[in-house]
Amino acid sequence: MKVLKKVGLIVCILILVAVVGVSVVIGNQIADALIYQNEGKDTKEASVYQLEAWEFSIESFEEHYTITKKSITSEDGVIVPFALIGGELLSAQDTVILVHGLGGDFVSVYPQAEMYLKNNYNVIAIDQRASGESLDDKVSFGYFEKLDIKAVVDYINSQNLEGKIIVHGFSMGGATAGLYAGTDHANQNVDGVIMDSSFESLESVFKSVWDDMNTGLPYSYAVWCGDLSLKTKHGFGFDDADASKALESCEIPVLVIQSEQDDIAPIAMGQNLYDSIQSAEKEIWLVDTKHIEGYIDFPVEYEEKVFEFLNK
Repeated sequence: MKVLKKVGLIVCILILVAVVGVSVVIGNQIADALIYQNEGKDTKEASVYQLEAWEFSIESFEEHYTITKKSITSEDGVIVPFALIGGELLSAQDTVILVHGLGGDFVSVYPQAEMYLKNNYNVIAIDQRASGESLDDKVSFGYFEKLDIKAVVDYINSQNLEGKIIVHGFSMGGATAGLYAGTDHANQNVDGVIMDSSFESLESVFKSVWDDMNTGLPYSYAVWCGDLSLKTKHGFGFDDADASKALESCEIPVLVIQSEQDDIAPIAMGQNLYDSIQSAEKEIWLVDTKHIEGYIDFPVEYEEKVFEFLNK
């Protein structure tokens, strides 16, 4: 009997070790696939393709407006590339920070930049991490990227402007804006946030991909493995990159722009983001278009809605 008990104990230990080993491997694969998803991708070229599909002339825009590239260092030591669009100085009273989506760079927000320039705003467009001219290789779906917005806001404040500071993000850039909006720094320094076609959270993005993979593994197990690896290797977990939770601490006005034909960030995500916002000054606008194409398809209505919100 003693021999059988010892054998049973050894078998249990081996099974436990095997389960832990498999869990670590699965977790690392999930975490790395999320974090390094821009690896090997030309995010600059992706922006060019996107604007070409929208029949927006990059050449004409850059001939008309001066693009001055600068950089600043965020509090975690990452260099944040950004562009002053329309001039080398912040000469207008009000300023907007535009935050592009996943897989592109700052060039992808040229159409919306033009909208703000026509309304006498200073325009700053950043390159998110692992995008454009960023030297960082990790995408954290807004968790670390919110520090980059903080650094740019501090840069704007250093210019002694007296006007509004607005953060306007698109897709994953919307999630970055939302995560920043839930910080004390945003509540004290920013006058409004606009989230266009925003992701709700890193986990919601992962779930949409996982559901299509048909791995046979339970979703909850995959999340547990991925979360453990994210926290161990990268310093944050799924809950940390959740814009809806961050917005529960948001005290500034927020406009959620939700595309009704969005199959990337569907209506339920936008509604949940809106419902999560603590601030009493919040709005949601449903627009009958695809992901981040509200301004492309309805430029007049989009501009009216944005500046109606900003001018309140």
